[in-house]
Amino acid sequence: MKLDSKTYHYSSKKSTNFILMFAGIALLSIAWFAGFESKEFYFSYLTSFFFWLSIILGAMFFTFVHYAFSATWSVAIIRVMENTLMLIPIFTMLFFPIIAGMEMLFKWLPDHSYWLTHSFEADHLIQHKLPFLNKQFFLQRAVAYFSLWNVIAFYIYFTSTKHDTDANHNALIKLKNFTMSPIGVLLFTSITFAGLDWLMSLDPHWYSTMYGVYTFAGSFLAFLAFLTFTLIRLKDQGYLKDIVSEEHFHDLGKYLFAFTVFYCYIAGAQFYFIWYTNIPEETIWYLHRWVGSWKTISILLIVGKFFIPFFALIFRGSKRNLRLLQFMSIWILFMHYIDINFIVMPTLHHDGFHFGIYDIASMLGFAAIFIGGFRYIMSRSPLVPLNDPELIHSINHRNH
Repeated sequence: MKLDSKTYHYSSKKSTNFILMFAGIALLSIAWFAGFESKEFYFSYLTSFFFWLSIILGAMFFTFVHYAFSATWSVAIIRVMENTLMLIPIFTMLFFPIIAGMEMLFKWLPDHSYWLTHSFEADHLIQHKLPFLNKQFFLQRAVAYFSLWNVIAFYIYFTSTKHDTDANHNALIKLKNFTMSPIGVLLFTSITFAGLDWLMSLDPHWYSTMYGVYTFAGSFLAFLAFLTFTLIRLKDQGYLKDIVSEEHFHDLGKYLFAFTVFYCYIAGAQFYFIWYTNIPEETIWYLHRWVGSWKTISILLIVGKFFIPFFALIFRGSKRNLRLLQFMSIWILFMHYIDINFIVMPTLHHDGFHFGIYDIASMLGFAAIFIGGFRYIMSRSPLVPLNDPELIHSINHRNH
């Protein structure tokens, strides 16, 4: 099989990518120094951090599924997933400001300002959760998460790219065995527990046994949107010609539709169970999000994250319309940010939605780092796994 190298070698100026990453780091640093004593900065930082990190975690899960099930149709697009994985070392470093601002973010810490007017020792629910919600164990879990994610990212990426220059298929067998190992189970649980630690524990009086799956569903849906948008952009720029076809986009459209429904099912089930049982410790989380302009955001999420994508993607033709898929990918990513903001910010802004200078600086800073890093990683290896024996079958993939 002969492929035109111009279609699978991504050309990107290193200087431009490094400028983007430097600009992003500079913007985040300036915002940090300006808001070092401000709660608003740390909440804005956490919102943007988890938004972009969730895309990487979604890529990690999809990559595991691809290798674990020896998928054929996704061989042509697997390298874009693997390139996304390699952003995890950067985001490991970007987690440190969250550690620095823990006392401002997490109410379960005794040094939080909330306890200036309340008794920490008298809060029986907090005391009951202290074996899990304490600073030392929180940091140990964070180290475990990032260690696991970095091991996964480096192993998969370097094993896969090594196979480009070595036709020995032992590398693919190693990847399949790796993803079928207990590490795969740890990956899934680490994604869900990270959501519990960094998002749900912002309000330690509230809890939901479905929240971990809620985090996973949102992360995977966000990555599907990012992957679809990226592949369309690459096609528009002349890459992956005769490699990624309308059939692949049809499958991605089906995934977008399916996980829109799955996400709605998890979010709806969580709400219905809490509403039905009517326990104050559980309902308070939703009550905080049904005041002021948060009520508008709640309705927007129902309409924007379910009904609009559902009716836009339900038809077969819409899944094969690249311009519609591109728009819906952007829309789903936008709604994912609103969702993360809806989870994090009511803890700080009780009366309504607020989008200030720290939100803008954090979002732009992370976007610059993510895009610059992703473009640089894409330029370092072919956009497709050249020696994968299933590549030809993926190229010729057809929906029936």
